[in-house]
Amino acid sequence: MKFRSVRGGEGDSVVVAAHRIGHGGALSYLTVGPDGVEEVLTEDVSGANAALLPGPDGTPWIRMSLIEDGLDQEPDTVLPLRGRSDWERPPRTSAFAGDFVGWIGDRAFWHLDDVFDQRKPSRIQAADLEYGVKGPRLRVRRPVRLPLPQSYDAVVCADGTHLAVLALDADPAGPATLRILAPDTLDVERELPVTRDPREAFLTLAEAYRDGTALLYSVAGDGHVSMIRLDSSGAQSAAPAGVLPGEPFSIWQIRGPAHHALRFTTEHANGLLTLQGGIPKALWTGAPHRYHDTIGGREVPLSADWGRPLLSEVVTNGRGHVLVLTSEDDPHRLALLFD
Repeated sequence: MKFRSVRGGEGDSVVVAAHRIGHGGALSYLTVGPDGVEEVLTEDVSGANAALLPGPDGTPWIRMSLIEDGLDQEPDTVLPLRGRSDWERPPRTSAFAGDFVGWIGDRAFWHLDDVFDQRKPSRIQAADLEYGVKGPRLRVRRPVRLPLPQSYDAVVCADGTHLAVLALDADPAGPATLRILAPDTLDVERELPVTRDPREAFLTLAEAYRDGTALLYSVAGDGHVSMIRLDSSGAQSAAPAGVLPGEPFSIWQIRGPAHHALRFTTEHANGLLTLQGGIPKALWTGAPHRYHDTIGGREVPLSADWGRPLLSEVVTNGRGHVLVLTSEDDPHRLALLFD
């Protein structure tokens, strides 16, 4: 089984999606709870790229990019994971712009930036949920271009009424701006400047509110992490929030209801820094035959034939995080670590 993606959850359970190698492109969905795997569902998705996301009620939905001969673009379909066994043909839309952001009511949002050309504006695309005879479907709206510079993070505000994006100049000496967007028009309603550290390698948005209050994490080139708080007047404060084991090559923000985490890669490690209130709680990294937390002193032993485990994906549930590990030498193997 080859890991594909992890998204979507129900309470303390999450859903893992994995492609099964040599079985006609079948996709297995593993519902994982605090005590391990609770349920396995399998379907044939030959000719489709699949990813999971939470639906408007928090239950898992699936987005499939359908690969069809003769088409310049791959049409998408987004539909509930369960309750569609009697659908003869899933509803289709045009391809969505970028990565799923979240829901505001019955409207879903996607965000796209062009990492190869920073002269191109980022885009937000909305899709409205409609209910028909055969179940729910999404009516896609035309993507809306945002002002430059590009935005590299987009979230639904914690009060559930607006979107927030973090616009960044490519040069750390350049400007950074928090923008609050109206959910109907996607117009910019409010802008607040964010002061940047000249040592900054990554700046990521953890959460925001309609009034401009926000929490961000800045990661310096030497691996030092700072938590930045922004209030509604634009006043800013920073505090230390841990140290990564080396120079970061990439950072992914993992957002949870009561906690945050930074998934990272460095030259010699990949892992996860978990934070609560900006305070480091765990620093998980791989070592030969084990995965260990250098802050809490915890260790997960693995068999000798695992080699150095790799962190493939992270997903949040009501209690914390589920880490999906793959073997360095055998990509068919998965291990689930509950933090």
